[in-house]
Amino acid sequence: MLVLSVMPAERNKTILIIDESGFTRVCYAILEFEGYGVETIGNSSDIAVRLNNNEFGLIITSYPYGAFLFEDIKKRDIPTIILSDHINSDLISILENFDNSYCMIKPLDYRKFMSLVKQVMGGELNIQGGYAIV
Repeated sequence: MLVLSVMPAERNKTILIIDESGFTRVCYAILEFEGYGVETIGNSSDIAVRLNNNEFGLIITSYPYGAFLFEDIKKRDIPTIILSDHINSDLISILENFDNSYCMIKPLDYRKFMSLVKQVMGGELNIQGGYAIV
């Protein structure tokens, strides 16, 4: 089992997961076990209001599932991990419009995933003005 320690400064903001229910449950449990505050939003009309409150330090979603949310995220400076089954020109075009995003290809390597989450939430990794494919 992968175990990462979480520093108190990393817990200031919550991680928002917006994805299919199966992945959301697994990801929620892993992140909560690691000590992160984690939330999901069931009602899409609540998302814009919640994003305005600046309470999230990271958003985890997938493409194309979370595509409806991308415009709202791009308006704010919230680091975002976008998960995808593959990379195509549409996804690259979307990523180019983000200021601070990371793309991981499924199936996930959970060690890399947790390392990325820890770095983003700890402020150790910030690619302002672009994206990274991990």
